[in-house]
Formats: sequence, C-alpha cells, structure tokens
Amino acid sequence: MTGAASWRILALALSVAAIAFVAYHQSLPGREDFGISSVEGPFVRSTIHAASVAPGSPAARAGIHAGDAITYPAAALSFARTVFATPGDRVTLTVNGTQQVTLVARRRPPAGIPWWITAVRLAFLLVAMMLAWRRPGDRAARALFTFLLCFGLALALDSGILPWPLLSLFVMQIGTPILFVAGIAAVAVFAAIFPSGNARPVPGLLARIAVALAIVFAIAAIGFNLVSRSAAVGRAALPVSWGCFAAEVALVIATFIVAYRQGPAEERERRRWVSLMLGAVVAVLFLDATFQTLMGYHQIVDELTTIPVIALPFALAYVILRHRVIDVGFVLNRAAVYTLVSAIVVGIFVVVETLVSTYFERANRITSGTLLVAVALIVGFSVRYIHERVDRFVDAVLFRQRHAAEAAIRAFAHDAPYVTDAGILLERAVATVTGHTGAGAAGIWLYGPPNRYRAAQSTFDAAPPVDENDPAIVAMRARRIVVDVARAQSALPGELAFPMIVRGELIGTLLCAGKRDGESYAPDERDALTSLATSVGQALDTIEVRELRRRLDELTAALQPRP
Repeated sequence: MTGAASWRILALALSVAAIAFVAYHQSLPGREDFGISSVEGPFVRSTIHAASVAPGSPAARAGIHAGDAITYPAAALSFARTVFATPGDRVTLTVNGTQQVTLVARRRPPAGIPWWITAVRLAFLLVAMMLAWRRPGDRAARALFTFLLCFGLALALDSGILPWPLLSLFVMQIGTPILFVAGIAAVAVFAAIFPSGNARPVPGLLARIAVALAIVFAIAAIGFNLVSRSAAVGRAALPVSWGCFAAEVALVIATFIVAYRQGPAEERERRRWVSLMLGAVVAVLFLDATFQTLMGYHQIVDELTTIPVIALPFALAYVILRHRVIDVGFVLNRAAVYTLVSAIVVGIFVVVETLVSTYFERANRITSGTLLVAVALIVGFSVRYIHERVDRFVDAVLFRQRHAAEAAIRAFAHDAPYVTDAGILLERAVATVTGHTGAGAAGIWLYGPPNRYRAAQSTFDAAPPVDENDPAIVAMRARRIVVDVARAQSALPGELAFPMIVRGELIGTLLCAGKRDGESYAPDERDALTSLATSVGQALDTIEVRELRRRLDELTAALQPRP
C-alpha cells in the first residue's frame, strides 16, 4: 500500500470518528456551573470571579455573591471532579480565599449547542473528508485537512461533559486550546507549501517555528492542567496562552506574505484566494483572544467573531470546487440541481410536519390530515417552479461560464473535420484552446522526419522539437493518456499534453500551458480538450488523404495518353 493510500485511509477514519463525536457531543449534558457566570469565559482556571449568581442556584443557596473570588482545587483529579461534576457529586470550593463551600451538582439537560454550530462543524469535517479522499498525496491538502479537522472538533468543544471527569478535563479543557493552536500551525504549514507542495527556505522556517511553538503550547497546557495549578501559575496561564496564540498568528501572517512575495507569479492568484480567507479567520480569532484577555469575557464579542469562522468551510468549498484552488478532481454537473431540489422539498415537508405536530396537536386527525394533503399538493405543483429557480441559481454561481467555454471547445471539435486547410485548422484550434480555457499558451506538435515531433502551430515562447522517445511521447503512444508534462520530465513545453491518435498511431500532441489565473484544469475541461485533440488529428489525416488523392489524380491524368 502506498503512502498516499495509507494516509487517505487514516484521514478518512479520523474524519468519520470526528463526525461521530460531533453527533455524540450533541447528546452530552451541559457542564454544571452551579449558577455562577464569570468574566473569565468558558475556560475555567485556578480562580474565577463571579460576575453574577443565578437566584435559587446551588451557588446562591450557599451564599456566593457577585464579585466573589472562587478558587478551585489544585490537584488535577479534584479540579476535574469539580469543574466537570456529574449529577449528585458534592464539590468543595474556596470563596474569597478563606470560606469553604460545598455544592451539589444538579442534573443538567444536554449542552444545547445551537444546530447551526453543529452544521458548521460538520461542514469543516466534510470539506476535510473531500480533501482526504481526492488529494491524499498532496502535502498542501494534507495541511489544510489538519486545519479543518482541528477546527471542526474545537468549535464548541468546551460545552458539555463526558461520563468521566478526568476525561472531560482532557477533552474539553485541554483539547480545545490545543486543537485551535494546532489548526493555526497547520495553516502556517499550508501557507508555506501551497500550491507546489514544497516550501522555500524562509516560509519553511516560519512554518517549522509555528509547529514547534504549537508543540510547546500543547506541553504547557497539559502541564498546567495536570501538574501545577497554583495561584501564581494560574495568573500566568492566561498571558502566556495569549502570547503563544499571538505568536502563532504572527507566524501565519508572515508565512503567507513571504510565500506570496517569493512564489512564482502564476501561483499568486491561487494563493490570494486562500490567504485572504484563512488569514482573515486567524486574525479575527487573534482579535477576539486579545479583547477577552484585556477586557474580560463578553459573549456578544465572542459570538460576533465566530461569523468569519462559520463562513470559512463554505467559502473554502466554493473556491475549491468553483475556482479549483486545489484540484480535487470533482466533476460538478447538473445532478447538483436535483440534489438541491430534493433537499428543499424534503425540508418543506419536515418543517410542515413539525409545525403540524407542534401547533395542531389538539386538532383532530381529519384537520391534521387535511393540512398535510394540502401542503403536499402545493409542494407538488411548486416542484417545477423550485427546480427552475434552483437551476438558474446553480448555473449562475457554478456552471455558466465553464459550460459555455466547454461547449465552445466541443463545438470546434465537431466542426474541425469540415475544415479543408491544415494551416487554418491548426490556427483555429490553438486560438480556441487559449480563448476558452484561459491557458497561458497552447500549441500543436506533429510527427515528421527525422523521427521527431515539431511545432506546427504554437504560442509558446520556445517550441523545441522532441524525439519520439521523449517520456511524454512514449506515454501517449503506449497508453493513450493525457500527460502531466512536468511530472513526466518531458522536453515538451507547457503543463498538459493531449494525444492526437489516428488509426492507432500518435501523429501529434496538443500542448496547454498553465492557466493565466492559476486555476487547475477541471476534468470536464480535460475531456473536451481530449476530444478536440482527437478531432483535429483525424481532420489533419483527412486533409492529408485528400491531398494525396488529389496528387494521385493529377499524376494519373498526366500519365494517360492524349487523344
């Protein structure tokens, strides 16, 4: 089994396990706060300060008031049993440094994570699965997968408790910050190696520092929670954590900038898409952490800063699929329309069923049944309207420009056999390719003596002839495949070589350079260009046969005796 295949299996297993955990997380009970809200936010440290105390709560009955300082036990196991207490547990807290207070944990409902947060977490994990499945051998895709997996797990992870307090401490209290920092370190690695998979010296060094800092942060977080929780260490934990986080953010931004400046010009368009998105999210998280550190925890600020994070997986999926920033090899087609229509129809029925069960529980069965039948009729008559609207939306967002370009390439492939002049045919073929794919250059190399393939029509700056034993030529002759020129270590220019096969022989090849906007060639584009190359090859063969027949007719006429 290859390394890419092994990594794919591991990544998919991790993704499935993460999705299962997110689903399980929804059922976990909420963490017992004993009715105390604090300015320190969701992460409980050695000492917190009560911002408010809920009337009738265990804390209120024990005499705790707003403004009191509450100190938790220093030992890891005692701390875990206090912070992540299960129903019925009796815990002891120290109030204002002297008073010992014993509280009894209540039975709590599920943590109540909003459905849209869960949807965002699943979106992170599904995009990660897509990358793991389609690009297992791409180092940049692996780094992006790590980021998506970490953030998909870390969001809202501190909500709820697991059955065992010490496990809750590991997963909820320690896991959340480590996952966030590890995800940011993965962004730094991605910034250094995207899109080629190899980092230049300076971005590579910055990324390695980010990874090392994340490891140090993880060790410190584990040590703080399990080894020492003294007051002095507790006071230092927040600024140290913020400092590590700030350093990680600075390294990410610096890596993006240096890699963008040092990278080839043709890669900058692809870098720009992801650097703006990932950089914005990392910067917003940094601002949030800074505000919470300096001003105390404010839920509204925390929720506002989650908006870019919520949008990120959907934006990433869009640029991956639409702009092919990372070529995942997906063929988007109109099946997406029917999927969306089905989802809308099913969603309408679910909403209506919920409304009927909620607001018409007391109605008799005839009334409820009549409502459902009426809704079914309305939806049935509306399906065509819904389909048309979704069809237009999907076309406008994803398909229109690409379909138009593909249709133009296929139309020329259909027309090519009817062109009778070889020069005009080659000129139009190259113009069609460059005009409708955005290729930086294109050309057609044809076979001729002495056993070489030479440029018959080209817009490349250099058009060297190549021997018939060139690796790309041999691959096209033997396997009839589209060849990645650079990977084949060929002397041909460009990025992709499309074979021109006629009667079982390779008579030439269509060469395409990388696109001017840095995008990758989509699978349907490759299919269209393959059809064009084959059609042009057959047309050239037909023109040659016609020319030979014309010369034969002329020779025959010249040899016939005159009357």
